[in-house]
Amino acid sequence: MKEFFLLSSIKTLSWIFHLLPIRAALFFGKAIGILAYYFSLKARTTVYANLRMGFAQTKSPYELKRITKDVFKNYGQNFVEILRMSKQDKETLKTLIRFEGEEHLRNSIANGRGTILLAMHFGNWEMANISASLLNHPYKVMVKAQEKYSFLQKLLNSYRSFGGLGVLSRGMGTRDLIKALRNNEMVGIVVDQGGKDGINIPFLGRNASFADGAVRLSLKGNIPICFSMIIREKECFHRVIFHKPIEFTRTDDFDADVKNCLKKIVEIAEEYIKRYPEQYMWFYKVWKYSDEANIAILDDGRTGHLRQSETVAAMIQKALREREKQSSIEVVQIVFKSRISRVVFSVLGFFPLLRIFTARVGFLRHFLTQETYNHLKTVKADFVISCGSMTAGVNRFLSLDSRAKSIHILRPATWGYHGFDAVFLPYHDFSYRLSRYRNITQTIAAPNLINEDYLNKQKGRLLERYPDLKNNQKFKIGLLIGGDAKDVYLSEDQIKTLIYQIRDFCLEHNVDVLCSTSRRTPVKIEEFICNELKNKDYCPALILANEHNIPEAIGGILGLCDAIVVSGDSISMVSEAASSGKTVIIFPAILKEKTSQENKHQEFIEGLHKEGFVIYTQTNTIGESIFDVMKGILKTKKINDQDIVFATARHII
Repeated sequence: MKEFFLLSSIKTLSWIFHLLPIRAALFFGKAIGILAYYFSLKARTTVYANLRMGFAQTKSPYELKRITKDVFKNYGQNFVEILRMSKQDKETLKTLIRFEGEEHLRNSIANGRGTILLAMHFGNWEMANISASLLNHPYKVMVKAQEKYSFLQKLLNSYRSFGGLGVLSRGMGTRDLIKALRNNEMVGIVVDQGGKDGINIPFLGRNASFADGAVRLSLKGNIPICFSMIIREKECFHRVIFHKPIEFTRTDDFDADVKNCLKKIVEIAEEYIKRYPEQYMWFYKVWKYSDEANIAILDDGRTGHLRQSETVAAMIQKALREREKQSSIEVVQIVFKSRISRVVFSVLGFFPLLRIFTARVGFLRHFLTQETYNHLKTVKADFVISCGSMTAGVNRFLSLDSRAKSIHILRPATWGYHGFDAVFLPYHDFSYRLSRYRNITQTIAAPNLINEDYLNKQKGRLLERYPDLKNNQKFKIGLLIGGDAKDVYLSEDQIKTLIYQIRDFCLEHNVDVLCSTSRRTPVKIEEFICNELKNKDYCPALILANEHNIPEAIGGILGLCDAIVVSGDSISMVSEAASSGKTVIIFPAILKEKTSQENKHQEFIEGLHKEGFVIYTQTNTIGESIFDVMKGILKTKKINDQDIVFATARHII
């Protein structure tokens, strides 16, 4: 019934458009295209995302939006012209279509081996097919069978057959295709939309799948290929361009020859698409079968959040490698113009209707700094990763515009959970009411890269910096000091008590301490640590992050030490320590404000302590805890969230 209704509607429209003058019919075609632009959200999103992938670095979001609308207008006109094809006579076609480079086609035909006319889904390619009737030479076209709407397929083929055009179906028509070429006929084949069986060729800066069957046939049978393109000019007029036969470079590597030939063809096509982007068919996922992928990380400036995002990105890369896909990571620093801009932007999360708009990234220029906006608008992403509420909304805008997979870590605040493809929540952020969201993955701690292989690599790099540690067999304490965070801080008195306890323990029991501070560590605390530990025999490695930010500091210390002492101000740092497999001792940070609600840092650490993943103690009893660890009385369990994160990454891909 659905197909009968569609068929009847199309025949009725065809009859109406035949009654109208060509310009009036095309006016209605544009109107149909504009209506489709506003009412077909899925198609509009696909077109815009494709254009963004191809032209983000050369065109603004609003230019891409205008081109998207022009794409719909152009295909509205194509639709009208297809419905008028059945009653177009040759004299009318001669007034609407002019040929350029026809001599190249004639010279190719003169070889007597047939000619493959290779084209793209560009302009009104169906009009190009029927224009071949003006060439006065047998011509057939290879088409893809539409199994879903067989009656419409028959109707379209009847239009295509105008003027003696022969129609061949892919697969079943291969024998007829070879026969036509042996009879020195022309055969039209489109080269784009190669699907999963195609060859990946660079296209507008990124690999896309192109069909290689025609090129293989040409190389094996020494059949000339002429690339052709039809361009719409001034409403109803078209120009069909025939290029010289492609010159092949033959080597002993047949597959390489096929790929090189396709590259030449795609390079020619790119020039037309760059010049007339609104005339290409952007309605399918152009880069769906690409062997490349881009991952964008939105960085809110917090080191812990960035490390969590990098962890998830690494898991996605690992899952992509399983599918033999290369990937790259691009980090975008997200900075709002002001605190007010950030608050106002967060309010937009309450308005789900923002999904229906196009060029959402362009809207971000009102909230982000110019530098951030200029970077963000050029990002080409298949996966967008953010951590923390500040970047959640930017993730939504960028992923919707790019039709990318959106991944968020921690609570997204006003932006809700349902709009993301995956949300990672540590158990202290998880609640029963969130169990209804299937896109939420619950982890024990914050995602991190810590595993045995990672620790060994980081340990090796740190030993290169501190070679005296290579033969050091002493029991080692790893001391990781953070600093001020949003809700907590470390006091000078607290750190003094801690350092004196560790100093006395090291001297009494002949053990060493390896210490690293954070970029958040207050200057006075860092100065005190430096005065007490620098150049001391029991502290062979002191890394002050504000002086020398060594990338392998945390991983190297976790790999080298037997017991780890960590300040409780950073959930990320605590998570990394608890994932190392070493016994971890946590001392609490101080709450900035006394409230009736539990602080998330405290809740997180107490939860890990309860489950046996860390030892939670006060600074004045650190020495006792370290002694119990050294004697084997106390030991903690290892957190292993990587398998959970990797499984989700696989599912997303």
